[in-house]
Amino acid sequence: MFLPDGSESVLRILAHSSRLITLLVVGVGIALARAGLLGARYSKLQSKGMELQLSGKLLDAERCFRAALALGKKVPESDRVRLLVCLGDVLIDEERYQEARQCIEQALEIGDFSGSAQGSLCDILLALKASPDKAIEMAEEAMQRMTSAFDTLPFGSRWVALCKVLYEVKTWARKAQAMFLLDRQEEASQAIDHALSIVDASKSEQQLAQPETSQQGRLILGVRLLRLRELAIADVYWRLGLSLLAMGDKVKAIEQFRIVRDTDQHMGKFRMFAEKKLSSLS
Repeated sequence: MFLPDGSESVLRILAHSSRLITLLVVGVGIALARAGLLGARYSKLQSKGMELQLSGKLLDAERCFRAALALGKKVPESDRVRLLVCLGDVLIDEERYQEARQCIEQALEIGDFSGSAQGSLCDILLALKASPDKAIEMAEEAMQRMTSAFDTLPFGSRWVALCKVLYEVKTWARKAQAMFLLDRQEEASQAIDHALSIVDASKSEQQLAQPETSQQGRLILGVRLLRLRELAIADVYWRLGLSLLAMGDKVKAIEQFRIVRDTDQHMGKFRMFAEKKLSSLS
């Protein structure tokens, strides 16, 4: 199968990505699928499902992921892991946490070395207010795996550096919420303050750093390349907002949800979620 220059490496990243990396490269998969360059049916369903999920069409996205998984032995094991994580993540978005946990734990049982399933399991445990010690363990393991995973991104060293900073913020926010559940209030406060200080220090870089690619890559992706930046930043502020809200800091949580709303300018799922939170908190 012929692919444009550099596309095979992008597809490998998509197949073994974490949740945040998936946000960064989903446009590549969608573009290639639309161009007819992703031949396998499960790959097309996965790309379509991610596009629907990021657009806020969660039930339609869920149907795509389930249809892909229903192909059974036609799906290689490594791709089945990715589909299970995708399904788990959309179930998290739908707040169906027990079902999501089943998917994510199945992915971990098969073997996920990307950090994706670990991060998703952490988010599920935090939402359920269950096993905060395990949540911290999963947050730290996800961060460790992500450190090397980000280095495989084909979007330029400056963008990769920002992605690492943003994921560090996300990790501290997760850990802060887990510490809060463990009644380790002082540590939780220090952790969330550290997360906020890191993200504040990176704000100028958030504006300046852009995912880079070849001229051919820009022709394939078009405006989706700018969309990748929005998604990556909105995802981190969304996690910050959730953690702050769970820790009882409504004022700061509202600040983060407003940033999410204003960052996701294409009316995607993050803007939809943020508007819902802001409406309920007003």
